[in-house]
Amino acid sequence: MDIEELENTLLKNINNLPLGCQQCIKGEKLVLFITGVCDENCYYCPISEKRKGKDVIYANERKITSIEECIEECMLCESRGAGITGGNPLLRLDRTCEYIKALKSRFGKSFHIHLYTTPTYIDEDKLRALKETGLDEIRIHPTKYFNEYYGEGKEEKRREYLKYLVNTLKLCMKYIKDVVVEIPSIPNYEREIIQLGETIERAGVRFLNINQLEYSETNYQALKSMGFVEKNDYSSEVLGSEETAKKVVEYFRSKGSNLMVHYCPSVLKDGIQMKNRLLKRAKNIAKDYEVITEEGLLIRGVVSFRNLRDVKDLLEILEYNEEPYEIDLDRKNIYLNPYVLEEIVEILEERRYRFKFSAYISERYPTVDGLEVERIPLVVERRSLKDIRRT
Repeated sequence: MDIEELENTLLKNINNLPLGCQQCIKGEKLVLFITGVCDENCYYCPISEKRKGKDVIYANERKITSIEECIEECMLCESRGAGITGGNPLLRLDRTCEYIKALKSRFGKSFHIHLYTTPTYIDEDKLRALKETGLDEIRIHPTKYFNEYYGEGKEEKRREYLKYLVNTLKLCMKYIKDVVVEIPSIPNYEREIIQLGETIERAGVRFLNINQLEYSETNYQALKSMGFVEKNDYSSEVLGSEETAKKVVEYFRSKGSNLMVHYCPSVLKDGIQMKNRLLKRAKNIAKDYEVITEEGLLIRGVVSFRNLRDVKDLLEILEYNEEPYEIDLDRKNIYLNPYVLEEIVEILEERRYRFKFSAYISERYPTVDGLEVERIPLVVERRSLKDIRRT
């Protein structure tokens, strides 16, 4: 299924999903990484080195130190809700509650907030505190079911853990409006996942989210050591993960289950959710000379110079034609519309102009770090031996 087909299918059935998922698919959710601290030690955890185990906060891709920065990121991305993740947010409960209260205060009760955690630290006091802040949805990941009790010969321990999980879920349902169980799709683990799904359905849980298993820089060795292999050479998907998830989805669909089982493949996260969020942020931060792509990236022309007098002719052309541009004296760059730059370079080349600058088209993310993903050279300045000696 390609991205367009997947997006159309999701939009047709979107009202059946948890509200947190609905907003996420539309790019309306801020990802609030409240801390990297966690002691579950899941072998498949994909969190990056710069976040894993570190007590840091990120609002989307932006590292923050204050609620004000979080609110600013919400506004730039036109977020209608936030998903609080980690690490384990319950290990920083006061901080988590502080951010939920602030977001609800700034954007209103309709600003939907969901939180990811594990059963380990859930108790009545924490749930009561989360309810008082206005948390709308809690997503539980039964870690031990996929870690300590994974594999052959663990059937009895899995059954005992499911009893504990049911009690935890029922406790959550006393305080939080929507309770979701969210799990990874471990290849060939469909029988155990179906057992989990049937158990939580009997407990009254309405939603089961299954995420495609993926490689990352931090979990690669662990996954390889357990015998998992890459699906192909061009993605981070684990072979068999999607097939397992689809078998589980089909099982519950065919039996007419009341449990809504939603499979979230990596292409949904990268090609739809993130794209929609980037488009919103790009629209709000793009300079008047930048072009927004269909994927939500920003394209601009860049002229690099050594001395401002070397680009005097270029600046005169831009001024005469009233074209917007920006000069960055620190980096010795001029930023302008990419199509205008291409046209100017073409005309100057036809006139055998002696370029004293270099020029290229830059494509970058509209995130706070402005990560460049592609650079297309238009002019490569040819320096004389005399210039090289000077440097």
